[in-house]
Amino acid sequence: MFSHDPYMAKSLEYLVGLATLGLFIVFWRWVNGGPIDVVEHAKAFAGQLSEWFRMPQGVSFHPGHAWVRREAPGIVAIGMDDFAQQLVGPISAFRLPAPGTTLREGTRAWALEADTKQIDMLAPATGTIVEVNEELLKRPDLVNSDPYGRGWLVKMRVPNLSEALAPLNAGARAKAWMDNVSRQLTAAMSPELGQLCQDGGMPVAGFARSIDEEHWDEVARTFLLTRDVAADGLEPQAHDASVSFPADTARA
Repeated sequence: MFSHDPYMAKSLEYLVGLATLGLFIVFWRWVNGGPIDVVEHAKAFAGQLSEWFRMPQGVSFHPGHAWVRREAPGIVAIGMDDFAQQLVGPISAFRLPAPGTTLREGTRAWALEADTKQIDMLAPATGTIVEVNEELLKRPDLVNSDPYGRGWLVKMRVPNLSEALAPLNAGARAKAWMDNVSRQLTAAMSPELGQLCQDGGMPVAGFARSIDEEHWDEVARTFLLTRDVAADGLEPQAHDASVSFPADTARA
């Protein structure tokens, strides 16, 4: 069990307050106007929630919450999206693949460390790493403060780039995808909160802990689609020897 965190306690109090408000609204409307379609209200709340996650133009999104942006002919920058960094919260270290490493789309590509737990993310495309963000290795917090800018992770040379980007989510399709992810999030956080809340509101950074404080890393792996994905022989080596990573992090 994690030690008491006053900020997390406040966030949970806020969530309980939202749920209580939602229940009151449902009761009040039932008293004054009959039954309420809670499914439609859940969809409305998820739509409001999805607006909290930044999704800039010119960026494509992988279902595992990595983003891809064209940088030069055949070269893309890759990072973790705003949803992912808010899901995990403050990150203490990254384990990035070294330049020259070949990655395959949908396999484990890099790892991040938070609260002594290591979480993998999937490669959004197939290609060869040409550069890593050295500044990020020294300042992992950049991914939290600027996930689409200074917090980028790696740059990759991708053959047939247009073909590689086609399956990813961009534009209206990205918005629809994030709406669906937000519906999953509201359902996971609490049936009452997911179905009944009508006001805005967003958990603090690291909201996986609001779902399951003890096993939040499993929650993160579920959303990042790495819970059941084998390493497939492509486990990256630590690029920066000055950054230490646990050889193996046991799952709680």
